[in-house]
Amino acid sequence: MRFKALLLTAMLALCTTAQAQFFWPENPEQRSDAQTLWTLFDDTYGQGDYEAAKPYLEQIVEKYPTLSTAVYINAIKVWKDTYKNEKDAQLKSAAADRIMELYELRYKNFPDEKAKVIDRQAIDAFQYYYKLKPKTQELLDLFSEAYTIKGNNAYYPLGRYYMNIAALAYTRNTGISDDEILKIYDTCTRHIDFQTAKAKSENKSLKRYVAIKEFIDKKLVDLNLIDCEFIVEKLVPEFEQNPNDAELANKIFVYAYEGGCTDAEWFVTAAERVFESDPQYGVGYLLGAKFGAEKNFDKSKDYFMRAAEVTDDNTDKAKAIKQVAVTERIQKNYKEAQKYAMQAAEVDPTLKEEMFTLIGDMIMGSLECDAKKSQVDDRARYILAYDYYMRGGNSVKANAASEQFPTMGDIFTANKEEGQSVFVGCWIQQNVKLKKRPDQ
Repeated sequence: MRFKALLLTAMLALCTTAQAQFFWPENPEQRSDAQTLWTLFDDTYGQGDYEAAKPYLEQIVEKYPTLSTAVYINAIKVWKDTYKNEKDAQLKSAAADRIMELYELRYKNFPDEKAKVIDRQAIDAFQYYYKLKPKTQELLDLFSEAYTIKGNNAYYPLGRYYMNIAALAYTRNTGISDDEILKIYDTCTRHIDFQTAKAKSENKSLKRYVAIKEFIDKKLVDLNLIDCEFIVEKLVPEFEQNPNDAELANKIFVYAYEGGCTDAEWFVTAAERVFESDPQYGVGYLLGAKFGAEKNFDKSKDYFMRAAEVTDDNTDKAKAIKQVAVTERIQKNYKEAQKYAMQAAEVDPTLKEEMFTLIGDMIMGSLECDAKKSQVDDRARYILAYDYYMRGGNSVKANAASEQFPTMGDIFTANKEEGQSVFVGCWIQQNVKLKKRPDQ
């Protein structure tokens, strides 16, 4: 295993060297010296002996600082290894400082490099210094610069660390204002939302992205900066003036959701704007539930169906469709309720019992469908209800339905036979095979 690890390290070192561009000194003696130092470093580094490689690296950095970006890339790797394995706190701190110095030397000698790795530097700096209160503002400034340079294209976890140090700055009473915290939160949120959408378009797993989003939101909530009064006084008036501002609507939605202000009319209006600008399952489902509670059933069903359309998760999709079925039943649109219940059960088979039971219950309760022609015709729907209960695996309700089957006398009086097809009309519109009551 040790040999494999060394071989892998050597291969990585060779790849770095092969891809790097070198600017050898024109002076023959200096060129020879630089080549010798690099070869000595490269051989030692490739063998995994980072401590032995350090002196060569330090000489190159001092004597030939513009030799190659590979010098700094490998130097940072070497010192990161020291930081990781060093037990002495003072030496560990010195290693962290050296890593930060190497980043700055890299930028000084190769200015274009800053735009490539400043986000990685910020994350490294957080890990080394976040426990040190005097370093708090320095870290905030570094993260701010990273976002200024890279924007939403920064490495996707950047916002997690930025929001973390911002929260620490607040609890440490460094003078950071509420508005500054909220601006940082907005920056981090826009970034992770952008990166999540990008990952989704590339069919990547969203688990890590969702976790970062949740972390950022929780950090804000834990600071208790946002309450309903803040939203009403500072954000709602602005939104009323600019109802098409999707970014402002999203801010109101998030703040209100986290702050427990979801009963206000302006929250629903903001949520609708958020969904229109960026349809997401959670927002659509929430709106469906909101309008359902207000008995605005048409809008409720619309949002539940739109929520179902924007998710690829069958569990979520079926959950939304189920709500449409339930709402149709409330409105006594039984045929539509049956249709959506069947859809929900098909999309997510775990809902089969619940959805077939719902259909059975509707049939059992449809007394208005009895034509009063004969006991057989009127009781045939109980047989159909029984069939749905059995398809859903609900034997308790199936047994209850079977007690309502026509008796053998009813079947004889109607001049019919067991197994004969009987049509159940009304909204049900289905044929069922005639069965007698089990106790007969």
